[in-house]
Amino acid sequence: MKLSQTLSQLLVEYADRPLPLHALLKQAGNNGFGTIAGMLTIPMLIPIPIPLAGFSALMGSGIILVGCQLALGYDRPSLPQRIDRLELSPTASQKLLKNIDRLLQPIERIARHRLSRFSNSWWGYRIIGICLAWNALLMSLPLPIPFTNLLPAYTILFLAIGLLESDGLFILFGYAMTTATTIFFVSITGTIWQLINHWFQTFTIGMI
Repeated sequence: MKLSQTLSQLLVEYADRPLPLHALLKQAGNNGFGTIAGMLTIPMLIPIPIPLAGFSALMGSGIILVGCQLALGYDRPSLPQRIDRLELSPTASQKLLKNIDRLLQPIERIARHRLSRFSNSWWGYRIIGICLAWNALLMSLPLPIPFTNLLPAYTILFLAIGLLESDGLFILFGYAMTTATTIFFVSITGTIWQLINHWFQTFTIGMI
């Protein structure tokens, strides 16, 4: 089942009550890694009412755990209770439901089973898991620049759909996006460090 179909079914079922993430784990079944990674990423791409402070970091930590479990050869993902019991309000769920098709269907329309050695092999799972965890870490960084989390979030989404659809081409594209994202964040971090260093030197000179 496609990610958009899985999420839409759940969001309709929980239209009038909070949607707990453990319900998603149950629905995901054997496709849990791709489904959980995709679900935890989508709120970063569709603005919804944030249920608590630190929501982005919490979602990122969930994807980091899922990625590490995939890289270590786990059969199914598991999340700690703090994340597993996290709930989306009916308002947030309905906003997701209205935007999921717009976000996912153009991507899912071109995804299909191909180059499966990159998506369904033991070494492929390891690399994908590492990339998921790394991009989730970058997505969670509290950088003072708007929208910097979009690039790693879209990278995670492509990797998640590649897992669900056994699409090795999507996985390879996810690897390329991981490389580009890493270069982007390294350059941003270097620029921020230079600005901080310049400000510190200016402040120090002014105090003398």
